[in-house]
Amino acid sequence: MAGPEEDRRQKLARLRKQGIEPFPHSFDGTSPAAAVHEAHAGLEDGEETDSEYRIAGRLAARRSHGGAAFLDVVDRSGRLQVHAKRDLLGEEPFERLIDCDLGDLVGVDGTAFKSRRGELSLRATEWQLLAKSLRAPPEKFHGLEDVETRYRHRELDLIANEESRELFILRSRVVSAIRRWLDERGFLEVETPILQPLYGGALARPFVTHHNALDRDLYLRIADELYLKRLIVGGLERVYEIGKDFRNEGISHKHNPEFTMLE
Repeated sequence: MAGPEEDRRQKLARLRKQGIEPFPHSFDGTSPAAAVHEAHAGLEDGEETDSEYRIAGRLAARRSHGGAAFLDVVDRSGRLQVHAKRDLLGEEPFERLIDCDLGDLVGVDGTAFKSRRGELSLRATEWQLLAKSLRAPPEKFHGLEDVETRYRHRELDLIANEESRELFILRSRVVSAIRRWLDERGFLEVETPILQPLYGGALARPFVTHHNALDRDLYLRIADELYLKRLIVGGLERVYEIGKDFRNEGISHKHNPEFTMLE
């Protein structure tokens, strides 16, 4: 009896045998799920529209009811329900759609409407498999709880835990806000060497590497300070750098050997 991963690989082989490319190169013209929600925020329950959209995302849930199916498709901006009907899609495309596995990436064309239960949805008129997932995603109700797995496989953590996704987005916005604040005040962002012949600027043990062409040891920087001071001496009075530093020391929830520093 085939296991879950083997079953997915068998589906992959069947698709290729049918002449269906399971990893197409492009699917242009898509709209984020959040944009569809925003455009139809005022729809009444059960109201239909003629607005056509193309979305792409990961299949997160699927519910089949005879000749109809409801699928949750998740992209970078959020989730959108897709309503697929056998008589609208056609027999073969509908059967292929409900045969998709959770985690598969799909592209869907359709019209927006709000279900009688108040769920904004896309009534599918066409669909395409964009990438066949060969491994099952983490169980959706409890998320990915093992800390070791979350840290070593961030891609699974991002799929399973909305909090992790929000943290990544928040961090990006914080870094952008810092840059904007400094730029508005006349600071110049620079990049200084990561590989350095001497380490300094902090009391820490460095990582050591060897440069083969020069036949000499170099150090991953432990701080940005010394090279920034050289730029100040050269006349660039307001400089800053947001970059990676490395310290060959202990690991805890407060300290990491590789970290981002603003200086």
